[in-house]
Amino acid sequence: MFTRRRAGALATAAVLAAVGTLATAPGAAADDAGPWAGTEGKILTDGPSLINPATGTATEVPNLAYADSAAWAPDGSRFIAAQSQIVGIRPSGASKITLPWATGVRASASYTDLAYWWGGRYIVFSTAGQLVVGPSDGSWAPHPLLTDAQEPSTVCDNDPTVSSSGKLAFERRKNYGCYDNDGIWVYDATANTVKRVLTNAEEPDYSPDGNRLAFTRIVDGWRQIFTANADGTGVKQLTTEARHHGAPSWSPTGKRIVFDADTSNDSGSVHTTEYVDVATGAFTKVGGHQSGHFGYNPSWQPLRKNGTGRVWGTDTYDSNIASSHWSWNTVGQSRPGLLDAKAAVLINRDDSAYSLTAPALAGKKRGPVLMTPKSGLSSAVKAELKRTLKPGANVYLVGGTSILSSTVSSQVTSLGFTPKRLAGVSRYSTSVAVAKSITSSPEYVFLATGTDYHSALAAASAAGSDGTSSTATVVLNDGNKLTDSVKGYLNGLNPDKTMVIPVGASAKYALTHTYLSHWPSTYTYYPITASTHEATSVAVAKFWWTAPSQAALAYTNTWRGGVSAGAAMNVYGPVLWTSRDTLSGDAKNYLLRESASVQFVAGFGGTGSIASGTLDTAGASISASSSQFVYHPYYKGVEPADTRQSTFALRTNDGAAHTVERSGPMGAEPNLDALRTVRHQ
Repeated sequence: MFTRRRAGALATAAVLAAVGTLATAPGAAADDAGPWAGTEGKILTDGPSLINPATGTATEVPNLAYADSAAWAPDGSRFIAAQSQIVGIRPSGASKITLPWATGVRASASYTDLAYWWGGRYIVFSTAGQLVVGPSDGSWAPHPLLTDAQEPSTVCDNDPTVSSSGKLAFERRKNYGCYDNDGIWVYDATANTVKRVLTNAEEPDYSPDGNRLAFTRIVDGWRQIFTANADGTGVKQLTTEARHHGAPSWSPTGKRIVFDADTSNDSGSVHTTEYVDVATGAFTKVGGHQSGHFGYNPSWQPLRKNGTGRVWGTDTYDSNIASSHWSWNTVGQSRPGLLDAKAAVLINRDDSAYSLTAPALAGKKRGPVLMTPKSGLSSAVKAELKRTLKPGANVYLVGGTSILSSTVSSQVTSLGFTPKRLAGVSRYSTSVAVAKSITSSPEYVFLATGTDYHSALAAASAAGSDGTSSTATVVLNDGNKLTDSVKGYLNGLNPDKTMVIPVGASAKYALTHTYLSHWPSTYTYYPITASTHEATSVAVAKFWWTAPSQAALAYTNTWRGGVSAGAAMNVYGPVLWTSRDTLSGDAKNYLLRESASVQFVAGFGGTGSIASGTLDTAGASISASSSQFVYHPYYKGVEPADTRQSTFALRTNDGAAHTVERSGPMGAEPNLDALRTVRHQ
């Protein structure tokens, strides 16, 4: 079943995407045994070069020369490789990004032995014999993975490989400048332990199901390939020929191991790329020696399908109810992937100004944002409140009685819930009331214009992303100035402890041209500006989310769709504004950039808001090709039963394999260094 699931808290040392028992031939359709079915694509080697395993033809990857230690993202949409720095790139050579230098490492050295971790969200690699971890999109600098006690300076750790359960195996060396092999060790992030599982073993690689390790060992002067159970038991020798076998790497099916083969003859050493059938021991040559350093360190592209979805109803208001159905359980029931609502937020369906901060409030209070007429609750909203909330639950009304009448409050009471009105004399003072309801001690405060919905809704979705633990708020500026209520709110904060993030040019101007008497003469703030609404939403996404595993699309010309998207997705990933008929260039470039980690994109609204072609472009952008994603309809928020057999899975950060649509919540990991700005009052 194709379902949604919210997992536990964010962990930096997290889990690689789930893989399973797949097809048995290159390019063949996979069976249904694995939680994330796939096929075998091309073979990537250093250079980098791509080898077609059927023909043996090798082609160089454009826009990337002389790169080593190349490794695939779990869905095959991108790979990473090491030049002077680590770069990520699509197999076509498009969307190249350069990751920042590692910080806090023992020594400066070249980056080697790369691997993706936790569904493509993170990478792990070795530098100067030290294991280092960082986000795959380069949103912050990588740092050492292990403590000094776990990885003493007297050892060198190399060749990391990650299992489907999140464990990380690596080769350790010691003595005489790390000359002696000390076997294969395993880091268990859950238990925070490091222990040796194999002696006299090098170059480990986990099988797709995580149950076995391939590795090499010298036997009678020749490097041979072995396999073993993940705990080091059941060692079997796979190759015996009088030649060197190196860099073993499992195919996505788990049926073959591709490797480097070096044979000596009268002309010297001859290198080939080959794979061995694990069951039969039969060898197949797929590539010969190429010029320069091309052709070494092979790995098989895992072609696994990602997902797209549409959440919509009969009209805009029904689509809002659909977004609630898509996210929240019916009271007394528990459907896989849905959450139990603790509260709800009501907004005037005809007034965008008082709706701009609602997604932030909904994230904190854990519940849907529902649109209702000013005069009273619609029948659909009444039904949704009763469906999602237990008696006595809080229902927050955003705005005074001129925005949501006293009748609305009375009807909430008559339904058995507790109305909580958050209001001021204007949209600006109301935003302050909402902010104070979220937290009295904000760690982050977004400032966005109250005269246009685009920046504020993007910010509100971000602010609510930490859910009930959120310490982020959103307040509104009035054009190029701050109202007294917002000025007073900001003036009561300490900018050394609260990070103020103006989103948009007017917010930046209003902040920097207002004297705040309680602030120091010099303070730091974090401005986000862009030339278009679409670009602004992407800038917020890049700032706030580290390599998210999902994203939402909302039509730029409808604030209601943005509210529904923000409320449904805020704890899972960013909301991106886009045009209706074509995916905006900013959104497309962002999805291409994040394609190693993003495995699901949801469009909110019918085809009048997000055209089918727009959603298809998004699917192709996060996947290895236009055929490597599956579309899932959520009409009225529920997927038809006859489509649920189309399996799609993500790895959630609890380490277990789930058939899920969304993993998360992502949590805030803002890229502060990129935007840190100093202001003198």
